[in-house]
Amino acid sequence: MNSGGFHAFSSTLSAFLRLKILHFFDGKNFINRNDFSIYELPLIRKMLYIFSLVVIHHFSLLILEILKGTIFNRIVLFRTILSSIFTTILCIIYFFFRKIKH
Repeated sequence: MNSGGFHAFSSTLSAFLRLKILHFFDGKNFINRNDFSIYELPLIRKMLYIFSLVVIHHFSLLILEILKGTIFNRIVLFRTILSSIFTTILCIIYFFFRKIKH
């Protein structure tokens, strides 16, 4: 669909907001350090962290598609939530089946 720039912007926006979201979900335990691993978070916080980043990515992606002018869909929030839930489930499955390297 020639939308590589949309995906790049959405991914960059998610990466930019990553530390702020991590600080929000981890609170006082958060230390801005280089050796942080997502595996250190409890399961619920990990799921909320992943879901919020996915929602930011999908929402900004769908908003950019609407602003493009070729696709106009009134249910952008519905599409964002459904695609975010599906992507979050895939991420959680990946984390459960990936072997942890220590």
